[in-house]
Amino acid sequence: MIRPLEGITILDLSSILMVPYCTRILADLGADVIKIESLEGDNTRYIGPYENKSMGAVFLNLNRNKKSVSVDLKTLKGKEIIFKLIKKSDVFISNIRKSALSRLGFDHKTFVKYNDKIISAFAVGFSSDGPYRDLPAYDDIIQAASGMASYQEAYSDQPSYTSGATADKATGLMLALSVVSSLFKRNKDNKDLELEVPMFETMVDFTLVEHLYGYNFLPPKDEPVYPRQSSPNRKPYKTKDGFIAVLPYNDEQWLRFLKFIKKEYLIKTKKFSTLENRNKNVDELYSIPSEIDVDGLTTLNLGKLYSENLIKLKELKKEKTNFWIKKLREIDIPSMRVNKPKDLFIDEHLKKTNFFKTYKHSTEGDLMYPRLPVYFNNERDNESKFEAPNLGNKTKEILIDLGYDKNEIENLRKEKVIFFE
Repeated sequence: MIRPLEGITILDLSSILMVPYCTRILADLGADVIKIESLEGDNTRYIGPYENKSMGAVFLNLNRNKKSVSVDLKTLKGKEIIFKLIKKSDVFISNIRKSALSRLGFDHKTFVKYNDKIISAFAVGFSSDGPYRDLPAYDDIIQAASGMASYQEAYSDQPSYTSGATADKATGLMLALSVVSSLFKRNKDNKDLELEVPMFETMVDFTLVEHLYGYNFLPPKDEPVYPRQSSPNRKPYKTKDGFIAVLPYNDEQWLRFLKFIKKEYLIKTKKFSTLENRNKNVDELYSIPSEIDVDGLTTLNLGKLYSENLIKLKELKKEKTNFWIKKLREIDIPSMRVNKPKDLFIDEHLKKTNFFKTYKHSTEGDLMYPRLPVYFNNERDNESKFEAPNLGNKTKEILIDLGYDKNEIENLRKEKVIFFE
C-alpha cells in the first residue's frame, strides 16, 4: 500500500474529536503519530461501549494507528520529554488553547529553538486576532455561531444541530489539508512554519460555500440562502418500506423524469424550463413527488403513472423501495434508498469494495473499522493493523529512543511523571 506520509513524525497533543480525527487521517496516510496523553488519558477513552474501561468505542475509531505516550506536562521532567520529542518530530499539532500551551512553554518560538524545521499546527476555536480568541469552543457552539444551526430551520420549527460532529470533522479535514500543505512548503523552503486553523472561521466558510449566494455581490442581490439547499420540500420521499432520495437535476434528467410521470408539459412552462427558473421555484418543484395510496399500498407517487406501471404496481404490492430504484435507474434518474445506519454494514457496494475491515486488537478482541477511502494507483488499503493504543503503550519504548536509560524511566514512573503498564 502506498503511504505518502511515511517517514513523517507527528507529535499529537490533543483530545476529544477534532484533532484526533485529523491525525487519524494523517496516520492512515502513513505518518508516525505519537499521541501525548495525560496520566488519565484522552476523555474519549471513556465514551461508548468497551471491552476494557479505558478503551471506549469512540477512542478506538479516532486513534487507530497511533502510539501513546502518557506524561504529566505540568512537571519540568514531563516538559523535557516533549522538547526532546520536538527535536525528532516534523509536526506538532494541538487543540489546547494557546494561552494554556504558552503557560506550559509550548509555543512555536520555543519549539524552533529545539528544531528549526518544525511545523507547529494549532487548532483553535476562534482566530487569535479576534475578540472571541479566548472563548471555549465545542462542536455545538461552533454550529450555532457559524449559522449552520440556523440553516436547519428550514426543516424544523427552530435552529438545530446536525446529528454528527460536523464542525469538529470539517475543521479536522481543513487541519489535515493544512498540515500536508505545510509539509510540502517546508520541503521546498527547508524552514519552520506555524499555522493556525480556527473552527469558527472554517465553519463560516464551510456553511457559506453555497449559501453566500446573493451576498456575493455588493450591494446584495438576494438573501444569503441557496434556495435549493434550503427548501423545506428538499427531503427524501416515503415508500412503503422506507424512504428514497430522488434528484433529477439537469434539463435532460427533468425531461425524462417528467415524461415518466406523464407531466412533461411542466418542462415547457416558464417556471421549470431552465435551471435558473427551477431554482427560483424549487419548493413547488420538489413537491411534485408526493405520497398516495394505491389499493391500500402507500408508496412513492410519481404523478399519474403510465398505465403499464400502474398495472405492475397492482401486481407487485410487495415491491417496495427496490421497485422504485429499479424504475428510476432504468431512465437514468439519480436515486438511492435512504440507508439506516445498520444498513451500511450490509450495503452491497461497501461489501464488494471491502470498505469495512476487521482486525484483532491485541487487548480489545475483534474490531471493525472503515478503511481509508482513498485509492493510490488503484490499490486498496489492505495492510493497516488499525491498532488503537492502550494508555502509554509506547511510553517506555519512545523514552529509550530519546536516550533515557531503564533506571531513569523507572524513576520517572515512580515520580508519576509518566505512565505505562
